[in-house]
Amino acid sequence: MTVIQWTEAMSVGNPALDKDHQKLIQMINDLDQAAPDFLELFNAVLDYTTGHFEREETHLEVIGFPGLDAHRVQHDSFADEVAAMVKEYRGHAFQAGDTRLKDFLWSWLKGHILIEDQRYAAWTRARGG
Repeated sequence: MTVIQWTEAMSVGNPALDKDHQKLIQMINDLDQAAPDFLELFNAVLDYTTGHFEREETHLEVIGFPGLDAHRVQHDSFADEVAAMVKEYRGHAFQAGDTRLKDFLWSWLKGHILIEDQRYAAWTRARGG
C-alpha cells in the first residue's frame, strides 16, 4: 500500500484539526495487519479518530457551520462501517496481505479530508475566518 503524505491541500485552516489529520495519517501509515498486536494498533486508530470527530464537530458547532448535521452523519456512518469490519475480522481473521481495513481507512480519510472537510474550510474562508 502506498504511504500517504500530508499536503497543504489537506489543510482545513485550523491548526489543531490539521494536526489531528496529520496524526491520523501517520497512524494509518503505521498500521500493519501482520503485526501481532494489530487489533490493539487498530483500536488506537479508532480511539484517536473518535476523539478527532468530537473535536471537529465541536469546532463546527462553535463556528456555526450549516453542514454540521450532515458531517456528523458521515462520522457516524464511518464508525458503523468500521465496527462491521472489525466484527468480521474478529470472527475470521483476514489472510496475510489482506489490506481491506487499511484500504478502507485510507479511502475514507482521504475523501473525507479532501472533500467533506474542505467544505467547512471553504465556508470559513468565505466568512473571512
